[in-house]
Amino acid sequence: MGIFSKPAIKNGNESDPGPELFKSDTVTPRNIGDLAEIMELSKLCAKMYGAAAASTKLPDLKKEFGSIQKDYLKQASEILEFLKKERDQAQ
Repeated sequence: MGIFSKPAIKNGNESDPGPELFKSDTVTPRNIGDLAEIMELSKLCAKMYGAAAASTKLPDLKKEFGSIQKDYLKQASEILEFLKKERDQAQ
């Protein structure tokens, strides 16, 4: 049956999700490496938005850049906390 079949349309194309390949709480060394890379990129983005906020003279833009910078710093902090927690659990 396709996505436009009568049962699919009747049920809003909802389907049962398939089984997950692994539990969502499973962390592999590759996942940790990817998270570490995302954390480094988040810190770089925060640094760039901080520089952009410092260099602009438009108050609204300065506020927006500052807000985006805070979001990136928060993301990096949350990833760091997660990685520390995983390290502590592994020991």
